[in-house]
Amino acid sequence: LHDLGEERNGRWRHELDGVFSALDAFAPRGDVLELAYGTGEWTIRLAESATRVVGVDAAPEMRKLALAKLQDAGKSNVELRVDDLFSWQPDQDYDVVFFAFWLSHVPESHTDRFWRSVHDALRPGGRFFLVDAARAVLDRNVIHDRRPPDRESATELRRLEDGREFRIFKRAFEPDRLARDLRDHHGLGASFVETGEFFIYGLGRRT
Repeated sequence: LHDLGEERNGRWRHELDGVFSALDAFAPRGDVLELAYGTGEWTIRLAESATRVVGVDAAPEMRKLALAKLQDAGKSNVELRVDDLFSWQPDQDYDVVFFAFWLSHVPESHTDRFWRSVHDALRPGGRFFLVDAARAVLDRNVIHDRRPPDRESATELRRLEDGREFRIFKRAFEPDRLARDLRDHHGLGASFVETGEFFIYGLGRRT
């Protein structure tokens, strides 16, 4: 959390609590697949209600951080894997697929393949839940490279504590357009909720 000032920090926490409540109501039970588990913050929450959680992330250093958090939290029903999510294919099916702050990292050229993988990872009737930053947040944080504008050009500047800088890809999505695309092309029914200023979450199932 960047310091947004006392008032906006409070709104950020309130909206995040709303996302947590929605995920709790969604109740990710059974076999749960988490894509891009990062440091494991969401993994711990998933492990509370899931029979088993399998996580996939591209960064080995994230796996080490997440494993340490899971051990501290006493969660033993989690298996964390390292794989490239842009080429990864599911090797089994799941009751639930979950991903937080990952969809905005998927370039449009990879979107169809990504959603096919989500579909294929779900059992018939299986469900998914996603969380991401709201469009307004992405628009404030994104720096557009000096090239002809297109949907592949949005990158965000990240600065490390040692002063090094690097860019990561960030892309907002239109909830209504995405819901139509998932329904018409990927066999996934979905609905999306914008929490206010900071977050958007979506939930749905394989039809």
